[in-house]
Amino acid sequence: MEASQVFLIIMRWLHLLATAAWIGGCIFFFAVLRPALRGSSEESLLNRLAGNEFRHLVDVAIWVLLVTGTILSIDRLTSGHSTSTYGIVFLLKLSFAIWMFYLVWFRNRSGNRTTAETPIGKNGLVSKVTSMLNASNLIMAFGILVLLLSELLDHLFEQSING
Repeated sequence: MEASQVFLIIMRWLHLLATAAWIGGCIFFFAVLRPALRGSSEESLLNRLAGNEFRHLVDVAIWVLLVTGTILSIDRLTSGHSTSTYGIVFLLKLSFAIWMFYLVWFRNRSGNRTTAETPIGKNGLVSKVTSMLNASNLIMAFGILVLLLSELLDHLFEQSING
């Protein structure tokens, strides 16, 4: 095995590890931690403390994803096996990833939300939809979508190599 192949394996592994930490952490936070704390007298404090610690992990994960993603993208896009379909799916994946980075670094940092602060109707459909479309939920949903697009990219690349 050549040194360049070992390097690319390490880059893929780091990319996967950062993705698992970020998206897996989001899923844990919203599917396990939040429901477990719901109704607790310390819910707000514990959510804020966990969120602050998780934000540090996410910041590191984003930098790892940016560096490794750039390297891996250059490798794939210059390989001669990338089709136009691959390029379209790649741009779609990149768009969602950039949107996720924006939500983490700019929207969450300033305390802004991606939805209106005052929902229309206390128990109405609009209220429920807007509460689901906060930055954290969008990040998790986009992350899951990016994982799906990554699998599609792998499939398209392997299909191109195999003819």
